[in-house]
Amino acid sequence: MNHLQLDAAQRDLWLTRVYYFVSLGGGGFIAPFLNVFYVQIGLSGTDIGLVAAVGSVVALIAAPLWTSGRREQPRRLLQLSLLLTGLSYLWLGAQHLLFWIALITALRALVGAGISPLSDSLALAVTGAHKSGFGSVRVWASLGWIVSVTLGGWLIERLGFGAVFWGVSLTAILGAGFLFPIETRYFVQPRLNNAGRDRLGVTIRALLKNRTMLGVAVTLIIIGMANSGVAQFETVYLSTLGATAGVIGIAGMASAVVEIPCMLWADRLVRQYGAHRLLWVAMGLIVILRGLVLWLPSVATIMAERAIGGIPFSLYVVALTSLISEQTTQDKGTVLALYTVTLTNLVGMVSAPLAGAAYDSFGARWLYAIAVAGYAFGWFILRLTRPIHQTRME
Repeated sequence: MNHLQLDAAQRDLWLTRVYYFVSLGGGGFIAPFLNVFYVQIGLSGTDIGLVAAVGSVVALIAAPLWTSGRREQPRRLLQLSLLLTGLSYLWLGAQHLLFWIALITALRALVGAGISPLSDSLALAVTGAHKSGFGSVRVWASLGWIVSVTLGGWLIERLGFGAVFWGVSLTAILGAGFLFPIETRYFVQPRLNNAGRDRLGVTIRALLKNRTMLGVAVTLIIIGMANSGVAQFETVYLSTLGATAGVIGIAGMASAVVEIPCMLWADRLVRQYGAHRLLWVAMGLIVILRGLVLWLPSVATIMAERAIGGIPFSLYVVALTSLISEQTTQDKGTVLALYTVTLTNLVGMVSAPLAGAAYDSFGARWLYAIAVAGYAFGWFILRLTRPIHQTRME
């Protein structure tokens, strides 16, 4: 690689990092506070679960369509997705009726379903060209999250919830701007040699023949079902335990602070021990942390769980993305969409309403017991399907 090529690769690497910082990190403006907002305007746990299920139904269908095959303007599609997602948040922040909230959530899922897999596919392509680890890019989303979630809590206490909807909208739109200078080749998924071989059905059949990836899929289904309640209602639980918006913001930030060194550490651990083993370790750590809150429920315990949870979260994200990359020869964006969006939302379609009903019936504490059981079972499945030899999809 000559000097000009090296400079271009470094530029694109740093632009991708800034994009992750602004756009994906900007999700911290709303993610920790959205369900608290829903409760404040009068939605029940069942209502919140229904809204989440609506978004899941749309996203599981839309995500592979965003990433499968070759697109004429792949960068423009991602930018359009970001723009429309930002505008949908502004519309959502002005609503108080369940019908409109569910409708806007469905539209937001439709236009935004491809953001995560397309962004991760971009990051894998750029880091591959620069010989860097995925964690060296993903860590910038954690840095952005720290800034946005801290600022979000501060804004809610002074200006109300409307401010954070503006915050997440602006960061999505700004993030789209940072994609302009990145070379188009990083956004394009290469075709396989056989005509039509990159079609969604062929990709799914190849995954079903891969023992390790099938085990990961089963694991994601189990933990998605079991952890849905905690994922939806942990910040609401903090609020009922007496935490202010500022404290909830700190709780949302705590994990991201720990993620900064851990994402980079996870890159080295993947190279040293392998992605599958690291994913297995992350699952075991989450079992322990969920069990801690079940045993000693309090604001302080949840804060500690959030902070320490940055370690297994970092290992989980980097290991899962790296494992998909290792096990997938072609069409990585589609496989990322299937595992991180479609499969997740397929589970969410069922689990979100059930978790909402469980919250209404039993309260938040026992949601942690379900999570512990699910992660423990998933840990066992992952162990059973560990790769005997390093194999790739044919």
